[in-house]
Amino acid sequence: MDVRELDDDRLLIEHEHGHVEVRELAPAVFITRYYGTAPVIVVDPVISRFNDRIAAGHRISLSIDATDLAFFEAEFRRRLTDWMRENKAHLDDVHLLFSSRLVMMGAALVNATIGPKIKSFAEREEFDAAIQAAIAARQAVKSTGSV
Repeated sequence: MDVRELDDDRLLIEHEHGHVEVRELAPAVFITRYYGTAPVIVVDPVISRFNDRIAAGHRISLSIDATDLAFFEAEFRRRLTDWMRENKAHLDDVHLLFSSRLVMMGAALVNATIGPKIKSFAEREEFDAAIQAAIAARQAVKSTGSV
């Protein structure tokens, strides 16, 4: 696995069967994009970013673009679910764009485990609108001086 910080502020995690990109669009507003497979080895570098922001007093807004995700390991889903459960108080709704029934079923399992945190989208326009709303909400909070 290769983990690199790119010049455009993306974290790139490359592994044998795909890659993950993590970008912070506004303070603590993240989008993660999964390509190929999602093995458990990518979880720690991804959530490390989120944990840093939580430690700094931020709430996390997370959007996941899984349209190019072909497969995820069960342990990947379990570890991400555990992190969401442990950090539920610091986590806004999670927006999930999917094109696979497997991903949709995984989201249903997470919601059944931790409560209705994941909002699923099948249409990119709706997903992008949810991200823009999260950015606007964060900018409004920032302008009032709150985190």
